[in-house]
Amino acid sequence: MFLQTTFATVFVLGVLVAVHEAGHFLVAKSVGIWCKTFSLGFGPKILRKRIGETEYALSAIPLGGYVKMAGEGFMEEVQDFGTGSAPQDLGPGGEEIPPERFFSTKSTWQRMAVILAGPLMNLLVALIICIGLVWATGVAVPPENIVGKVEEGSAAELAGLIPGDRLVRVTGQQVADFNDVWTAIQTAINADETALAVEVERDGVQLDLMLEPTIDEDGRWAVGLTPRQGTRVGKVRQDGPAARAGIETGDVITHIDGNEVAEYSDIAIIINESTGEELELRWVREGQEMSAWLVPEAYEIPDEADGQSEVVGRIYIEPYQAMRNVAFVEAVRLGSGWAWTMVERTSGFVADLFRGRASKDAVSGPLRIAQFSGEMLQWGFDRLLAFMAFLSVNLFILNLLPIPILDGGHAVFILYEMVLGKRPNQRAQMIATQVGMVFLLLVMAWVITKDAIHMAS
Repeated sequence: MFLQTTFATVFVLGVLVAVHEAGHFLVAKSVGIWCKTFSLGFGPKILRKRIGETEYALSAIPLGGYVKMAGEGFMEEVQDFGTGSAPQDLGPGGEEIPPERFFSTKSTWQRMAVILAGPLMNLLVALIICIGLVWATGVAVPPENIVGKVEEGSAAELAGLIPGDRLVRVTGQQVADFNDVWTAIQTAINADETALAVEVERDGVQLDLMLEPTIDEDGRWAVGLTPRQGTRVGKVRQDGPAARAGIETGDVITHIDGNEVAEYSDIAIIINESTGEELELRWVREGQEMSAWLVPEAYEIPDEADGQSEVVGRIYIEPYQAMRNVAFVEAVRLGSGWAWTMVERTSGFVADLFRGRASKDAVSGPLRIAQFSGEMLQWGFDRLLAFMAFLSVNLFILNLLPIPILDGGHAVFILYEMVLGKRPNQRAQMIATQVGMVFLLLVMAWVITKDAIHMAS
């Protein structure tokens, strides 16, 4: 577990930091800026190799990285802190660096491009991962076209649908799963059809029903229909109670402590309420009945609204979902939508955090990021990549915050110059950057302490 967590953490943070700094580096080189150092990490350099005019380094403190450019002024002092290097405008052979290759002598647009390239590379990586995952794995669809639950008083109940009905056709279109069902319903609604012909099979008998979708309180069309999930197991986390008991993907759970379970929600209710209690699970695998005893582990679910949390039982399995392959064009559309949703939600959370509307317990530092990375790898490499995309979006947004020393703070200084036609006072800029550094160090100390307390409790 330790080795997997270490690998996952180094992989996730290493890639994201390298990509971020590569964005700054490549754009800087493209506009002719002399790049002295490309470092992953801060502080003393553990490994270093000079190629051409740039020294590539792996440094001791693995909490980011930097690209040291000629002509950055006091920022070079910040980057050189703890490295033993001295900021000076000299090349590797002691030659003077031409002033036209200084960062400070480039146009405002060129400097802005260099600053924004890092965060934008993080956004690009998240987008590529999302599109790639959708294209490689497909999209999840309910594995059956059988009704699971019907909401009381809903359009589905009024139409006469009941749990167990197998949907055959919707508006004349044959449906193989609920993805087809939702597509047929949405297509009919878009065509201004208010009464939809639905053909179902119930106990071997074909029935023709009429479904009339309604508009809910949020202004969305609703039918009050939920697909049957069944009790087939999907993903199983490697180190969880279920995996240790021998449960595998594709197994169908039939009983828990002698109680028959027909839906995944039945399993969840029993497991959630049985933290620390020994339970007997019975399941079927390829026609063979199997059983084992296991103990659900405690899992804390934080409430972002009030900071409180609920402890429930977990055996770390997920319901089975069929995957539908998609063409590349659709993968681009779906993957882009997924990435944009992460941007919106992360931006909203950060805004709520500054307004005091979000719980600070939801903020994670490097220790919990390492923990999450290890846990995601236990679910599968695809889940680790999805977490990487989420973290990359976070780095994109956080680096754009208008805090001196962050990319967003530098962008504000350059924007000031663009609007007013003059550069900010260097002393004021230096003081603001030092204040920003102290602020970030205090925040980092706080989140690391909080992480340590949370992981020890």
